[in-house]
Amino acid sequence: MTATEPLLPRARLTALLDQIPRHRLTVVTAGPGGGKSSAVRGWTRARPDHPVAWLTWADDATLIEEICQALDAPAGWTRSPGLAAELAAAVSRPTVLVLDEVERIEPGTPGARLLEELCHHGGDDLHLVLISRSAMPFPIQRLRGLGHVFQVSAEHLAFTPAETRSLASIVLGSDDLAEEVHELTQGWPVAVRLTLSWLSGLPSSDRAQRIAATPLFDYLVEEVVKDEHEEFLRATARLPWFTYELCQAMGIAVSREELRALAAQHILITPCDQGYVVSSLVREFMGDAGRVPMAARWYESQGFVREALAVCEDHRHRVAMIERWHASLLAEGHAAELVRACGAVPEESRTGAVDLAEGQARQVQGDWAGALECLRHADPTDPAVAWRMGMIYYHRGDYKAALSTFEPAGGCDSSSPAHARSRPPSPSSRSSDRAMLLAWSASARWLVGESAEATRLAEQALALATLCEDVRAAACAHTALAMVTHDAGDGAGSERHSALALAAAESAGDLLLSARVLANRAANRVEEARYEEAIADSDLSVRRADLVGAPVNAAIALHNRAEALMGLGRLDEALADFQRARDLFSRVGSDKLGHPLAGIGKVHLERGELMHARIGFENSLKHAEQLQNSHLTQTALAGLARVHAVDDPALAVRLAERAVAAGCGSSRVDALLAAGWVWAETGDRARAGAYARSAREAAAGRRDRAMMAEALELSAFTVAESSGERAELLASAAEIWARIGSPVGVARNAFARARLNGSGLHAAERALRRAGIRGPHSSGAGLLRAITLLDHGAARFCVLGAVRLSRRGSAVEWQSRKARDLLTWLACQRGRPVAREAAMEILWPGEDPTSCSNRLSVALSTVRSVLDPQREFGPGEFVRADKYSIQLVGLRTDVEEFLSAAAEALASQDEDLLVAAEARYTGDVCEDSPYAEWLEPLREEARAVHQALLRELAALAQEADDPDRAVRYLLRLLERDSYDEAAHLDLVRTLAGARRHGEARRRYRLYAEAMRELDVEPVPLSLT
Repeated sequence: MTATEPLLPRARLTALLDQIPRHRLTVVTAGPGGGKSSAVRGWTRARPDHPVAWLTWADDATLIEEICQALDAPAGWTRSPGLAAELAAAVSRPTVLVLDEVERIEPGTPGARLLEELCHHGGDDLHLVLISRSAMPFPIQRLRGLGHVFQVSAEHLAFTPAETRSLASIVLGSDDLAEEVHELTQGWPVAVRLTLSWLSGLPSSDRAQRIAATPLFDYLVEEVVKDEHEEFLRATARLPWFTYELCQAMGIAVSREELRALAAQHILITPCDQGYVVSSLVREFMGDAGRVPMAARWYESQGFVREALAVCEDHRHRVAMIERWHASLLAEGHAAELVRACGAVPEESRTGAVDLAEGQARQVQGDWAGALECLRHADPTDPAVAWRMGMIYYHRGDYKAALSTFEPAGGCDSSSPAHARSRPPSPSSRSSDRAMLLAWSASARWLVGESAEATRLAEQALALATLCEDVRAAACAHTALAMVTHDAGDGAGSERHSALALAAAESAGDLLLSARVLANRAANRVEEARYEEAIADSDLSVRRADLVGAPVNAAIALHNRAEALMGLGRLDEALADFQRARDLFSRVGSDKLGHPLAGIGKVHLERGELMHARIGFENSLKHAEQLQNSHLTQTALAGLARVHAVDDPALAVRLAERAVAAGCGSSRVDALLAAGWVWAETGDRARAGAYARSAREAAAGRRDRAMMAEALELSAFTVAESSGERAELLASAAEIWARIGSPVGVARNAFARARLNGSGLHAAERALRRAGIRGPHSSGAGLLRAITLLDHGAARFCVLGAVRLSRRGSAVEWQSRKARDLLTWLACQRGRPVAREAAMEILWPGEDPTSCSNRLSVALSTVRSVLDPQREFGPGEFVRADKYSIQLVGLRTDVEEFLSAAAEALASQDEDLLVAAEARYTGDVCEDSPYAEWLEPLREEARAVHQALLRELAALAQEADDPDRAVRYLLRLLERDSYDEAAHLDLVRTLAGARRHGEARRRYRLYAEAMRELDVEPVPLSLT
């Protein structure tokens, strides 16, 4: 094998490519053989002062990891949701990242999204060069408009006549035929090089005559690669990369010097980080010399397992590699490659180990249907199979199915069923799998309310795990024991088991298991009001779950973090986390979706948005009852009872009693409190007081300080015999709220005491609203609602959120839907007189007005009797009507109060007035009638005014350098309109400015996803 001369220096092109470090993105596009890679490599050699990382032939499955490796990022970062910004932050000096053959990357894949995010907020030190035959796999119009894109096309890459002459002189020793070569090739780089290489092998006297024959390109390739190169190229064409040592192992006669010389030409092979790779054009032209099996064995022997699996054609060897390496591949985050390798094994060659490996890989990816299909082929009574299958059902939230899977394999006791195996594992392996089976069974038993059985199974699992010295099984057993001991009120024991579980999981290097342990501990710490510790655990759990690509574990951790954020009064952040957890569960089809739905209900209940709260709790209850999850059932029923206390006290009582009867788990205190408040609504102090005492006792037993504080507040209204005793109980509750750092609890309690004392009410109401609570008139059953019942004011009509009428603090039941609609429509006219005919058309559209006149009169009479049942006022006090028009007067409506307060606040720019006005907005106008067109004008007006308040408050918070408040208001804007680009960008900038970089990256990713749904290119931002 001989070598031709090195590449021609191209000063003109090098000077052009000096634009690379001045742009975030350089796009080099041209057809095959356009000289794209050669041009960029030539520039990197001419400019050695610029650090360059080069990737070639990266497919979608490995691209993200290879980018991380190229930029010297930790391997675990490949699963980080904020990876682009983290990579940019890790780049400490100007660096050029070159990706060749970008046309292989499909739009919309994780790799394509990462590249897009690197372009948008990769910072000023990272410069991407994307080499492709076709357009980019993501839009770059906005980047181009901002001057961040430098474009290099085929015209820039083509040889000029002068360059062709210079190269002809080097290769042929003369430029006599340079003009003919240039005319024939039009400067196409590969054609120029191949033509000159071909001519150099001919006698000088024959060159002019042969070039006149204008040979086809494939003929040129054949001429260049024939004989001495052909065997070598056919043997290496299909390899991801090769080295001299690999060539020797494959029996290819080639020297190190020949490889270096061929790579210098950039015609047949090109250098890469691992060694060499055959050029794309030659790969397409070459066939296969049949030496790939030798390459696969060499790759594996050197530790390059993924490359070995990618090229392996021997099914027995592939199966052996899967059995040997699947655990380490999963631990390193290569689930996609493992699935692909398992999928390449034909049915007749598959073994139980391959089924298990593919099932585990698909489960990690969130493909539960695919995982179950793989495991279906295995023996379901095998503990190794059963605990993996049951774990899938467990993560889906289907605990009955999980238990049904565990039991036939011995998941109900420590005995082992008889079952046959073609290749039985070692006794140690069998014991480890049985310990895992028992541990997962224990967790599932606890979740269906069988605490005693859960304890027994968890203890058996720990004993067996200790016997076989399996740290993973021990971690799972300790996790189950932490759950049951905490449920029994043994907080210290729960902490001890959690610490042992975490130590065991980390000792095993199992990120997924440690994420689960941290999430469980966070949930327990939330209950003990250790909110900051719970957030720290949840943050780490989210991080680890993301690293291994486990969406269910990430969602659980997000849910627990949201609970902790609620405890700290950060309601808008809590709602955002609950919604993210809901979306993750929904995406993978998990019935654990009910938990964040209940959380969303709790946030809305706390804020006084009762219609949204009801929807959240109702949807949560459907999941809870379907899965027989007693803990979640109690939470959802208790929440619904508090909501319905406002409009249907009898239903609220039934719901609360159901909640109390649902079980004795971690949610029982909440159920007892809900029952107490609901019975207090009915005036039955004896029953309410009994529930208050039970709630205090249960909260003390569980060390639940937040619930204890609320139980004291309930006692103040149901047990206290004097105003002094009531004040003492409220003061004790206030001390607990302050001690655990709950601003919502503190503000709520302070408002109640101010209302009772008659002093400091304005300041207390302002603090309440700053905590994110709309106000006492919007609250469900609880302390604020109890205070509201002491208000003996006149009738009040609410249309923000669900339509409701209250009189002296109590809900008014409607006997006529038409009367309710009439009052709602009149309220929407905002005091303007309206024609009777217009009212008839709204209530009875399309009917003859003459036949509707009497019905309208009846509806008006019903409205008057509802507003003034004792006839304390004259007939025109609330509704004035004559034979031509109708007008609503003198009735307090929340939408008018809101619009009036908002107008004053926006005009004055007084922050206190703005906060108070914003707190009055408890939902869109008549959310329970979403399709009534006559509501749209007022609905849109109120919505626009509310958004203006939020924008103004966010701007004031930013001016005051208070990012926490700014974040809260921006999140509310996005809650109302998830496609508000300005709010998205302001939120990202605010978080980045507050050095909350992880949150900023997550929010940017959510912004980019929202924009992609609208086919809008995201705005590039630097988050470093």
